[in-house]
Amino acid sequence: MGSVFILILLMFVAYLFLLQRRQDERATGLARQLCQQQQIQFLDCARDSHRWTSVNGKKGFRTLYLVDFSGDGESRYQAELWLKGQKLAAFELPAFKM
Repeated sequence: MGSVFILILLMFVAYLFLLQRRQDERATGLARQLCQQQQIQFLDCARDSHRWTSVNGKKGFRTLYLVDFSGDGESRYQAELWLKGQKLAAFELPAFKM
């Protein structure tokens, strides 16, 4: 009985890992698309944290991604990309030099 519980636990951990990988790939794709729409150069996208927070007035469990970009090809800036599951919750660009 104990080995069945361990097997189910391992399968659950693997499932969570695969969900997180899919969300990471979605965030990178969204970041590239949003940077292209803003006509800025996409540099990097990295997961920062998972939080229970309020984004745009709605509370929930969100994942924060930090998106590095350049507006002029020389400077490096950092935007915030919030995902709720696989859906975009918010994209916040700081002021940057073009």
